[in-house]
Amino acid sequence: MKRRKAVWVLTFFGILLMLSFIILGGALVEQCARLNGIYSMQKVLVSGKNQADLQGKNSFSIDDIKRLKKELSTKYISYTARSSLVDPSVSSGSMVFPFRLIGTDYMYPMFSGLSLEEGSFITQKQEEEGAMVAIIDEELAWDVFRTKNATGKIIDIFGAAFRIIGVMEKEDSIIGKLTDDGLPEVYIPASVMLELDTTARITDLQIKTADANTLDQNTTDVSAAIRQIGKDPSSYNISDYNLKLALMKQKPLLLVFILGIASMLILLSHVKNLIKEIYFLIRDRCKTDYFSNVIKHNLKGIGFRILEMALSLTGIVLIWIGIRFTLYIPPQNIPDELINISYYSDLIKAAIQEGIQNRGYVAPQAELIVNASDMLLNLFFCISFILGFLLFYEGLRELKELNMNSSKLIPVLGLLFILSMGILTAAAFLSGLPYGTDVKGVLVAWAFIYVNFIITRKESGVKNV
Repeated sequence: MKRRKAVWVLTFFGILLMLSFIILGGALVEQCARLNGIYSMQKVLVSGKNQADLQGKNSFSIDDIKRLKKELSTKYISYTARSSLVDPSVSSGSMVFPFRLIGTDYMYPMFSGLSLEEGSFITQKQEEEGAMVAIIDEELAWDVFRTKNATGKIIDIFGAAFRIIGVMEKEDSIIGKLTDDGLPEVYIPASVMLELDTTARITDLQIKTADANTLDQNTTDVSAAIRQIGKDPSSYNISDYNLKLALMKQKPLLLVFILGIASMLILLSHVKNLIKEIYFLIRDRCKTDYFSNVIKHNLKGIGFRILEMALSLTGIVLIWIGIRFTLYIPPQNIPDELINISYYSDLIKAAIQEGIQNRGYVAPQAELIVNASDMLLNLFFCISFILGFLLFYEGLRELKELNMNSSKLIPVLGLLFILSMGILTAAAFLSGLPYGTDVKGVLVAWAFIYVNFIITRKESGVKNV
């Protein structure tokens, strides 16, 4: 009895971990897209590699951005200014509080999923007029004023009085917690920041683009535009987030694809065994009887096997429909020749050199969000693919030895499957992630479990007739 319970617990955790990436992986991708604002991942991010550029050689001016808008024929460019001050602080009365100051424009919320507790963000009019306004997060509002309702209150930055026009909510999702360094944030118009802080530089641009599918056209166009305004594109990290989203989206699909292919192979093997059963049955019976009599006397058994073959083949087609997707591999990772050791060696060297060049590089928030999401996706994939499969197949092996009746096995497996989905739904809610079930992925996962526990179990007991 104890062994049976242990086997069911093992099987349950195998199912839970396999499903975790299908459900939570999709939720992570959706949350990452949401945290990148209304334009989501339909953008190119440009950020200066040299953060210690005191002369501002690789930073952008307001005039540079106006010229970029003309070069790219778009008005949808948001920019961010950073201060080089070590310990900026905000004061109210005699109290001083450390914070991170961000200078930006009125379009910033379109590229970043800021949620306001109250008030509003910087308007175009306030930006053009150089209004002394600020948006602070709720943590700083509470520290300074002991209330989150801080709209209309005054804080002191760089010795100047700023009126608070909005209070931001803290991002409570798992991605938000991973990208939060504990410093509260304050947003002011970039033009005002550049005027008050001589160390401030515009280092990051977010440019709305169309989805160029799997082409690098967006980064090519942006690089050309940067060169046209007299800047060196190699001094910037230029990333097309449309392509980053494509890479992230396909990771949960890849696990579903693996489950589907495994299920299809099991079903194909089952069809092959059914054909063998029919063949051996007819061959052995024909030794003592006519072919027509053999078919007539064994019509029911042969008919059931043919029906089972038809259902298995239908299952293979449906699974294929559910798992097929277009795999995207970045062009720079594809060598001209199939076996080219030097190509991959150069690729690794380039990655190491880029890491050295980026020492001291401070990633913008949009990049931190994508990096954190990608890290979690890779972690969930490893847990789901390695540990999930290991526990699942160990449970399968143990259940075969228990010789349970299939009619009792299917309802219990279904119950464990539903329980796993319920737990993962709760986990998504507690992690602050949206829950959007990938119906095809869930059905493929159930098909994988079913064919492994039922068909392989049946095959292990089949003998040639």
